[in-house]
Amino acid sequence: MLSNSPYLRTSYAETNRVFPEPYQRVLVGIIVISLICLPFVGGNYLLHLMNLALLAVIGAVGINLLTGFCGQVSLGHASFLAIGAFTTAILAQRFQMPFFVAIPASCCTGALVGFVVGLPALRFRGIYLAITTLAMHYAIIYVLTAYQSNVGPSATAGITVPAPAIAGFTLEGERAWFYVLLVAATTVVVFGINLSRTYIGRAWVAIRDRDIAAEASGINVTQYKLLAFMISAVLAALAGSLAAYFTSVVTVEEYTLELAIIYLAMIIVGGMGSIAGSILGAFFMTLLPFGIERIFEMLPWRLGTTAFGIQQAAIGIVIIGFLLFEPDGLIEMYRRVATYFERWPFRYRELQSIGGR
Repeated sequence: MLSNSPYLRTSYAETNRVFPEPYQRVLVGIIVISLICLPFVGGNYLLHLMNLALLAVIGAVGINLLTGFCGQVSLGHASFLAIGAFTTAILAQRFQMPFFVAIPASCCTGALVGFVVGLPALRFRGIYLAITTLAMHYAIIYVLTAYQSNVGPSATAGITVPAPAIAGFTLEGERAWFYVLLVAATTVVVFGINLSRTYIGRAWVAIRDRDIAAEASGINVTQYKLLAFMISAVLAALAGSLAAYFTSVVTVEEYTLELAIIYLAMIIVGGMGSIAGSILGAFFMTLLPFGIERIFEMLPWRLGTTAFGIQQAAIGIVIIGFLLFEPDGLIEMYRRVATYFERWPFRYRELQSIGGR
């Protein structure tokens, strides 16, 4: 009967299932088990890379909610990360606040800054909004630079952040951090998936597609744009706060415009308007430079400083390549392969892409 077909949805409950196909649940189960067992089979170098990727996932989900779902282009994501990191560093190093106070305080600071940065979005859009967020980025970085130079313990070495501790247990080592960051990233991903499927996520998509039509249909565009900036800033501040504890040092030189571009590249490569695309893009863009470095190590000759330039150029080439040949990102490639095997051995005509959303 048609009602038993795996491709026919007869209710909203079936349509809204996160993993509607059995193979998807099996695939996710395999990934979860592999991640849990990874620290027991992988070395510290691999775990370090995975920790960096998990931190990137948190920030990538934040910018994807803002840009991919709500359509608000932002070049200031690195400044949100810096806000979270510096707030944590100041509270932990200067005021000896525990991590369970510093991290929520960093998120609240990020929400406040996100509200201020989001105010221009009420009047500007497109390239004008991007330039406005870029200006805000430089303003925030200037303030943090002045603090590090004049108030911080060192103008060049940055601010040292003590390792988080609770009940006599100090969080140290790549393995311990892997599990903490895995839980944090999973929580953020689940939050992003659920948020994108609520009326808030649907309102953001309506604003992204046509804000005038969204306002005409009764959506408070002002409220939802500000909410998108605030949630994106909160997740970025969370990533910056966790990164401050993970690296044990915070310096303003890390939060450059290049970092903001890399986060935009994550959602372009992974897939804009897709939480799963945020995960794929974060892992891909985080591991890409290290993968290129490993390839260079296998060559019989040494490139020296040229290798760093090639790594930077590879990021640009990847962005251009995806924009030209796969604008919907890695998640669309996955969907295409999955659809092929779901329909096999029957042929089907591929539907026109609508942005992989």
